[in-house]
Amino acid sequence: MREEARSRNRSGYHPGIVSESKVGAEIRGRLHAETIIVGGGVIGCAIACELATRGHDVLLVERARIAGGTSCAAAGMLAADSEEFTHAVMAKLARQSRALLHEQKERISSLSGVEMGLQQHGFITPFRSYSEVSSYKNNRSSTLSTEHIWWDRIAVQQEASWLNRDTYGAFYRPSESEVLPVNLTQAYVRSAQAMGARVMEGVQDVRLHTNVNGVQGIETSIGTMTSRNVIIATGLHGEELMRHVGLKSPVLPVKGEIAAVQFSPHHAGYRPDKTVYAEDIYIVPKANGEVWIGATSLPGRTDMNVSVQGIQKLLAAATNWVPGMKEAHFIRAWAGVRPSTPDGLPYVGACDSVPGLFAAFGHYRNGILLSAITASLMADLICGKTSEELGIQDLCPERWNTKEVLQ
Repeated sequence: MREEARSRNRSGYHPGIVSESKVGAEIRGRLHAETIIVGGGVIGCAIACELATRGHDVLLVERARIAGGTSCAAAGMLAADSEEFTHAVMAKLARQSRALLHEQKERISSLSGVEMGLQQHGFITPFRSYSEVSSYKNNRSSTLSTEHIWWDRIAVQQEASWLNRDTYGAFYRPSESEVLPVNLTQAYVRSAQAMGARVMEGVQDVRLHTNVNGVQGIETSIGTMTSRNVIIATGLHGEELMRHVGLKSPVLPVKGEIAAVQFSPHHAGYRPDKTVYAEDIYIVPKANGEVWIGATSLPGRTDMNVSVQGIQKLLAAATNWVPGMKEAHFIRAWAGVRPSTPDGLPYVGACDSVPGLFAAFGHYRNGILLSAITASLMADLICGKTSEELGIQDLCPERWNTKEVLQ
């Protein structure tokens, strides 16, 4: 199975991933697994990998293609220290997840045959003035990481000569990392397959199948699939599936646009060697040689169109921080839609009102970062631990239903 996991052709088709057209009548209504995961993004694939590694019988179903949604549009930053988390549990889980992914890297790469592009060069948060630094500190007083180094103007020029010479100073966070998002997602899913998980793409019209005893599986375009547990990891579509069983877990779409550029060998000295994580832009040098620039934020938008205005804004901000960016070659631009929630917390946990139903979606722009810890938490929940034991009560997927009752 491991050799099979290394034989994907250019179209992205993997012979171990079964498409709906190849299923046929032979399995209609008869497919069973201990746990069915709905959603083939980075979260669903990470959970499949973790459960399969622990010896569970897993079936992952995806409505389109693995890593074809939000996961393929992300920048892949593991910004556990740089990201502004307003909730303590999120800050804690982010750092745990970053560390866990580094621990798992060799095993996942070996199982999958996929290089995830994990790099740890640190992130720089630059400032133009003292007042910007003061404002930044005041706004982040509760979550400002202790693991940061202050660079004054001289240090900035010594450590990051490609930054604008007018930069007043910067915080440098050496533990920050980044990955290639699609590679990471494929590494997860192929590792899951190498450990025995089954994966099916192109499974449409998924609905939860329940009775008085709880979840029984899912109904799909190719028939019924039965299981003891169902994990909803469908990002933007999670709200709809939860609504099937009377649960309210609102998801708010936030569109974002990203551009990729590349430096020629002649201009290699202008290329950033560390991620710039500024208030108005992020600039991420990737393992594939590109530099990614993002991202716009357009709440309520679900289209995948890339606007001239959005890309102009990104390139202008990037060039302001890294003047040599104007020498780079434009490669491409793309858009994605992030699944946000009203309180900024993802839905991670068991649905007590529907035994056997679990949720893991709504990670907004931190799905890549939180993938490893989310997978570990979901596997622990499947194995019988409670949200209270794991310290994630605030992520309860039924929290909005509870609030409505209390009101």
